[in-house]
Amino acid sequence: MAKRVDQNHQEIVRALRDHPGVSLFSIASLGKGIPDVVVGYRGVTILVEIKARTGKLNAQQTLWHFRWHGSPVVILRSVKDADHLVTNIDAHLKHFGVALSQTLTAETP
Repeated sequence: MAKRVDQNHQEIVRALRDHPGVSLFSIASLGKGIPDVVVGYRGVTILVEIKARTGKLNAQQTLWHFRWHGSPVVILRSVKDADHLVTNIDAHLKHFGVALSQTLTAETP
Protein backbone atom coordinates (compact mmCIF):
# COMPACT_ATOMS: atom_id res chain seq x y z
CA MET A 1 0.00 0.00 0.00
CA ALA A 2 1.46 3.37 -1.02
CA LYS A 3 2.06 5.98 1.64
CA ARG A 4 -0.12 9.07 1.37
CA VAL A 5 1.73 12.13 0.09
CA ASP A 6 0.78 15.75 0.69
CA GLN A 7 -1.16 17.47 -2.11
CA ASN A 8 1.79 19.73 -2.92
CA HIS A 9 4.22 16.81 -3.38
CA GLN A 10 4.10 16.65 -7.19
CA GLU A 11 4.21 20.44 -7.54
CA ILE A 12 7.35 20.72 -5.37
CA VAL A 13 9.02 17.74 -7.08
CA ARG A 14 8.32 19.33 -10.48
CA ALA A 15 9.72 22.70 -9.31
CA LEU A 16 12.92 21.06 -8.07
CA ARG A 17 13.34 19.09 -11.30
CA ASP A 18 12.90 22.31 -13.29
CA HIS A 19 16.16 23.67 -11.82
CA PRO A 20 19.06 22.82 -14.15
CA GLY A 21 21.45 20.38 -12.51
CA VAL A 22 19.01 19.01 -9.94
CA SER A 23 18.49 15.27 -9.81
CA LEU A 24 15.79 13.86 -7.63
CA PHE A 25 13.95 10.71 -6.77
CA SER A 26 10.95 10.19 -4.57
CA ILE A 27 11.15 7.64 -1.78
CA ALA A 28 7.80 8.65 -0.28
CA SER A 29 6.40 5.15 -0.79
CA LEU A 30 8.86 3.76 1.79
CA GLY A 31 6.94 5.29 4.70
CA LYS A 32 8.15 4.46 8.23
CA GLY A 33 9.11 8.10 8.84
CA ILE A 34 11.66 8.16 6.02
CA PRO A 35 11.78 11.53 4.18
CA ASP A 36 9.87 11.90 0.92
CA VAL A 37 12.57 12.87 -1.56
CA VAL A 38 16.32 12.63 -2.14
CA VAL A 39 17.73 15.65 -4.00
CA GLY A 40 21.16 15.87 -5.59
CA TYR A 41 22.57 19.22 -6.69
CA ARG A 42 26.15 20.29 -7.39
CA GLY A 43 27.60 17.45 -5.34
CA VAL A 44 25.26 17.96 -2.39
CA THR A 45 22.70 15.34 -1.34
CA ILE A 46 19.68 16.53 0.61
CA LEU A 47 16.86 14.57 2.20
CA VAL A 48 13.57 16.42 1.88
CA GLU A 49 10.29 16.04 3.71
CA ILE A 50 7.37 17.63 1.87
CA LYS A 51 4.62 19.00 4.08
CA ALA A 52 1.48 21.01 3.49
CA ARG A 53 1.56 24.63 4.61
CA THR A 54 0.48 23.78 8.17
CA GLY A 55 1.46 20.10 8.18
CA LYS A 56 3.44 18.68 11.07
CA LEU A 57 5.78 15.72 11.31
CA ASN A 58 4.03 12.60 12.58
CA ALA A 59 5.53 10.51 15.39
CA GLN A 60 7.41 8.15 13.04
CA GLN A 61 8.89 11.07 11.09
CA THR A 62 9.95 12.87 14.26
CA LEU A 63 11.68 9.75 15.55
CA TRP A 64 13.38 9.08 12.20
CA HIS A 65 14.66 12.68 11.99
CA PHE A 66 15.93 12.48 15.58
CA ARG A 67 17.80 9.23 14.92
CA TRP A 68 19.28 10.38 11.59
CA HIS A 69 22.98 11.24 11.93
CA GLY A 70 23.47 12.73 8.47
CA SER A 71 22.72 16.30 7.48
CA PRO A 72 19.37 17.57 8.74
CA VAL A 73 16.26 16.77 6.73
CA VAL A 74 14.92 19.86 4.94
CA ILE A 75 11.16 20.46 5.15
CA LEU A 76 9.64 22.07 2.07
CA ARG A 77 6.09 23.41 2.04
CA SER A 78 5.93 25.28 -1.27
CA VAL A 79 7.52 25.86 -4.66
CA LYS A 80 9.02 29.01 -3.16
CA ASP A 81 10.70 26.87 -0.47
CA ALA A 82 12.09 24.60 -3.21
CA ASP A 83 13.51 27.61 -5.06
CA HIS A 84 15.05 28.91 -1.82
CA LEU A 85 16.70 25.53 -1.23
CA VAL A 86 18.48 25.61 -4.59
CA THR A 87 19.44 29.28 -4.14
CA ASN A 88 20.84 28.58 -0.67
CA ILE A 89 22.92 25.65 -1.94
CA ASP A 90 24.34 27.90 -4.67
CA ALA A 91 25.17 30.60 -2.10
CA HIS A 92 26.74 28.09 0.28
CA LEU A 93 28.90 26.56 -2.45
CA LYS A 94 29.91 29.98 -3.74
CA HIS A 95 31.13 30.90 -0.27
CA PHE A 96 32.51 27.56 0.96
CA GLY A 97 32.78 25.46 -2.19
CA VAL A 98 36.44 25.96 -3.04
CA ALA A 99 37.65 25.50 0.52
CA LEU A 100 35.42 22.46 0.97
CA SER A 101 36.51 20.82 -2.27
CA GLN A 102 40.18 21.46 -1.44
CA THR A 103 39.68 19.92 1.98
CA LEU A 104 37.96 16.84 0.57
CA THR A 105 40.60 16.27 -2.09
CA ALA A 106 43.72 17.20 -0.13
CA GLU A 107 46.16 14.35 0.28
CA THR A 108 47.23 13.49 3.79
CA PRO A 109 51.02 13.27 4.31
